[in-house]
Amino acid sequence: MLLEAKQIKKAIGEKQLFAISEWQINEGERIGIVGRNSSGKTTLLHCLAKKEEPDEGTVMVNSKIGMIEQMPDREEMTSFSGGEMTRKRIQSAFAIETGLIFADEPTSHLDADGKNFLEKNIQQFNGAIVMVSHDRAFLDRTCTKIVELEAGEVHFYPGNYTAYEEQKALEQQTAQAEYDKYEKEKKHIKQAMQDVQIKTDKIRRTPKRMGNSEARLHKMGGQQNKKKLDRTRKNLEKRLEHMETKQKPIEAAPIQIQLEKGRDLHNQILISGEGVSKRVGKKVLFRNSCVQLLNHSKTALVGANGSGKTTLLNMILAQGQQFSFAKNVHFGYFSQTLHLLDDSLTVLENVMKKSVHDETFVRMLLARLLFKGADVYKKVTVLSGGERNKVSMALLLVSDANVLIFDEPTNYLDLASIKAVEEAIKAYQGTVLFVTHDEQLMKNTATHIWQIENQSIRMGEVERGQIIFQSEPTKEEPLQDEQEKLMVMENRLSALIGKLSVPSKKDNKEALEKEYQDLLIKIRELKASM
Repeated sequence: MLLEAKQIKKAIGEKQLFAISEWQINEGERIGIVGRNSSGKTTLLHCLAKKEEPDEGTVMVNSKIGMIEQMPDREEMTSFSGGEMTRKRIQSAFAIETGLIFADEPTSHLDADGKNFLEKNIQQFNGAIVMVSHDRAFLDRTCTKIVELEAGEVHFYPGNYTAYEEQKALEQQTAQAEYDKYEKEKKHIKQAMQDVQIKTDKIRRTPKRMGNSEARLHKMGGQQNKKKLDRTRKNLEKRLEHMETKQKPIEAAPIQIQLEKGRDLHNQILISGEGVSKRVGKKVLFRNSCVQLLNHSKTALVGANGSGKTTLLNMILAQGQQFSFAKNVHFGYFSQTLHLLDDSLTVLENVMKKSVHDETFVRMLLARLLFKGADVYKKVTVLSGGERNKVSMALLLVSDANVLIFDEPTNYLDLASIKAVEEAIKAYQGTVLFVTHDEQLMKNTATHIWQIENQSIRMGEVERGQIIFQSEPTKEEPLQDEQEKLMVMENRLSALIGKLSVPSKKDNKEALEKEYQDLLIKIRELKASM
């Protein structure tokens, strides 16, 4: 046993973050902590790592501890990228002799190679790891247990993230079945009580056709029946009173975000790029590539850190000459660095300012993005970074845009919010192009994919969560000037062959032979670069 927590509690003011009666962590365990933003995940991690004291209870640690802290935003401004900083923290934690490692958002800013590096270290580690993460695919591949923080309570689920979701779904089904049974029984009791009342009312009424003596006899018999019915009614009331109340499980109705009339596009291809190339300084990001954005598609743009994903988005938004666009394309763009919101306005006011939909629909969308009830009246100045991102995306989803471009839309979001964004993207009837490192988001929402790899952009489709690329890496038509250059060189080569075959007295055969050999080399080099 590496760690034992007993009767630990932690609160902020009157809000309880967690209460755990007993928790033991053993060698070899891979534990993922999940929950809403501000639910207390990082605080729990710090209490277990002895970096913070719980309000009550004890934490006994029987091992040396390693820590991978979440990277503060300010470190992104150093000479290292966010991914490089995270990778350095991972290396440091696994380099020392420890039996227990705590990690807070260890996949933050990591691309696919960085995540593979982290997962390889986890696989080779003999001790236990406890990690807070919002990366579902990562939790799926690494975890043996999921710990959920919800409304101040802590729940333990064996298995990986998929197993956790299955158990949560089963809990939902069980809750629905119990609620249905409760409602059926309550209805049955109320109907029985109503029947008793009808019978009681009949006893009280003496039929008009009866004489006085008959009425007295009827009344005497009725009193006995009335007592029986009163007992029955009281028993039914007690049954109803002692029934355990079951709350109706919340199940959101399907939503579709329709485009404003006249904004829907009828072209099959909305954006087409031929010979797309980009160099930053001496570094080639991509060259001679072809891209197509299909109408109503949800296209994920993926690639390693520094491969040029955001650069490609900016080229499209600038409507550069390498691209052609369908008529009436109207972009809506979201990125972490773009400020779309007015801090002086509420959540609802910000979204309504650009909305082509009515307030009822906007409220429904905001509720889906977890802004419920009075939350829509919060000023955006009090919102967290993740909450601001959701409001910005809601603003674009209901705007008059018909092509949305999102750069890392799920950064800083908790798992519940990520799922809400997924549903919103799927519900949107327009076209979406989005950059993401979230594999699960891509598999759950994308219909198509652009991948920047080896200085080229590959296109593919996503079918049932599986990516199907073109059979060969994208090697598209060369740039126009290179085509023309090749044509001139090949024409000259044909002329040289003719002269060498039937040389005239004026021709210098050695010079022609040398030019022929030099030209062959140049043609091969040009073709290789294309």
